[in-house]
Amino acid sequence: MFLKTATSLLNSSRSRATYYQQNRRFPPAFVRRFLLRYPSAHLYLVFGLCSSAMVAPVLHSCYLYMTMSKNEFEQYRVEQNAVVLERQKFGKGLWFPFMSKEEPKPTEPAAQ
Repeated sequence: MFLKTATSLLNSSRSRATYYQQNRRFPPAFVRRFLLRYPSAHLYLVFGLCSSAMVAPVLHSCYLYMTMSKNEFEQYRVEQNAVVLERQKFGKGLWFPFMSKEEPKPTEPAAQ
């Protein structure tokens, strides 16, 4: 009898209990563990998104400054500032997502 139980123990395989249910809710477990370990991470994420939205136009201007000649960039800057001033003063060329009927128009270069 001892041999029979020993061979059955050697040949058996462990299986997961049928009553155990894995937690498959949102957010996933690794995200919950990360937020438990670093509780202020969501604040840094929001701060990073807001600051990147403020820095993105500056990076675009830096790219244009690097790729254009000084005269071209100065002309672009003057034209862009004039367009922005028109938007600020008179509301011309404003475009609101999901509210404006027509697509935004590209800025027109000033007459030379």
